[in-house]
Amino acid sequence: MANEMTKLANEQTGAAGKAVFLEVFEEESKRPMELQEQFLLQLIRDNENTEFGKKHDFANIHSIKDYREHVPVQIYDEFAPYLERMKDGEKNVLTAYHFDHMNTTSGTVGNPKYVPLTDRQMQVFLKYNFMYINGLKETLLPPEWHDGKTFCTSEGTYTKQDNGITIGCASAKNAEVLKGGDSQEAQMMRAIYTSPLEAMIPEPGTDTKYLHMRFALMEESVTGIVVGFYNMLAHLLQYTLDNHEMLINDIEKGTIDPGVKMPQSVREELLKRLEPMPERAAFLRKAFSGKVEEPFMKKVWPHITYIFGAGGDGLAIYDKKIKEKYSGGGIHNIYAGVTASEGLWSVPAGVDTEDSILAAGSAFMEFLPVEAGDDFSQAVLMDQVEVGKTYELIITNLNGFYRYRMSDAVKVTGFKNKTPLVQFMFRVNKTISVALEKTTEQALEQTVNRAADELGFYLSDYCVYPDGDQEPGRYVFLIEPDKKGIGVDTDTLRKCIYKHLCEANPRYLYAVEHGNLAEPEVKVLQPETGILYREMMIYKGSNPSQLKPVHVISNERQRKFFFGLTED
Repeated sequence: MANEMTKLANEQTGAAGKAVFLEVFEEESKRPMELQEQFLLQLIRDNENTEFGKKHDFANIHSIKDYREHVPVQIYDEFAPYLERMKDGEKNVLTAYHFDHMNTTSGTVGNPKYVPLTDRQMQVFLKYNFMYINGLKETLLPPEWHDGKTFCTSEGTYTKQDNGITIGCASAKNAEVLKGGDSQEAQMMRAIYTSPLEAMIPEPGTDTKYLHMRFALMEESVTGIVVGFYNMLAHLLQYTLDNHEMLINDIEKGTIDPGVKMPQSVREELLKRLEPMPERAAFLRKAFSGKVEEPFMKKVWPHITYIFGAGGDGLAIYDKKIKEKYSGGGIHNIYAGVTASEGLWSVPAGVDTEDSILAAGSAFMEFLPVEAGDDFSQAVLMDQVEVGKTYELIITNLNGFYRYRMSDAVKVTGFKNKTPLVQFMFRVNKTISVALEKTTEQALEQTVNRAADELGFYLSDYCVYPDGDQEPGRYVFLIEPDKKGIGVDTDTLRKCIYKHLCEANPRYLYAVEHGNLAEPEVKVLQPETGILYREMMIYKGSNPSQLKPVHVISNERQRKFFFGLTED
């Protein structure tokens, strides 16, 4: 198993996290509205002398009711002018809290969004996204997770401006801790994770897939995997399946295949640290000696215990793919709560459950029923939500966002004490509505999954284009099977998809029956189209850790790419 430093690091982070887990899960959950009011009023007092605070009369806000009367609900574009000034170094614009980094994330039309990462928000992430998760593992997983390393797929880059503010990926900023020399924190983090810094903060032109998987495969002791989105893990595992012979040869000889792309300086530095591992290579060859279709994760990592990342609704295809194709099941899943570059709203409610518990101390939250549209008078608070209803999140947090309309929709599934349990459902701005039918991404995923199950083919990926250029409009489903193909003609597939789409969204059926929509069209994508699109976006500078799959085609670049890779 892993060395003593790894075990000690896991034991210490687990023990420290357990106290946080119990505090959030057992204590904070009993008094969510008290925490919500405390959070909001302290935030208002701290920021009343900012430009935004003066404009909205924070000095005279003394209650939640006052706040909702003084501050309107706003979208990102209304914050953007303030954020540009903050990026240029201006202080006390949206927030009085110190920050020296701004996260970047993709906007709805591809323009970058800038999100200040304040020191106060970093403490929220540390508590709820690191300490709480380690405490959950300590409380709910078997203790064997202590004994091995964590395969962490995190990666990203950032740049530093002349004013000292860094711009880019938060994960890359966090990975700087690993460079911290001989500090105890840096040593512990290096002892826990498999991937080298060259993969987590890569130089341009570095094949990070190779580095992540090469170093993970070198470690038999791996007990856990941490990934941003399950689609990224599915891509890495497929890469391993396709390239396992090359990876094993390099592990055996302590070499890096000449065909692997990376700057020469990076290659030379890595080769100084790599040694031949003939015994591990022999073990891996045996693990991959069976049929290619056989799951290999538990063969190469016999002690693997859990996967932590976003893998529930919206990413269920990749979750299923990992279980069926790569792991064979038997690995616990800790599904990440509702989180984004802008902040964190909930944390996992347990192991192997898609429920998450709202983190009442992380942000002030309001809940707009999705059917309310833009009628913000219908927004309710945490103690007013109803089980079974779906709400769009409106958040106020420590990064300078006030009553920010997130476009994330969550369904309330129950309560832990007095705090709601939720599941992420869909992005409101990713809903297709050609004829007011409002088909969610969840309904699309349900449709294609059921069609694949009924027709007996393996669904690798899919996307949908809402074609409103013809009359009446129609959906075009682009289905990506695995290399075995579909096995039925496209018209049979089209009829099956149409049937399940009508079941998933009765409004769609109504629109078709009344002539407002035509029945869907279906095209088949070439295998690995989704992976190719991902690689193209990484080449263009997108952060791999933040890349979500394209399930609703929303711009002309995406349309040309995917339609250009359909099979004849």
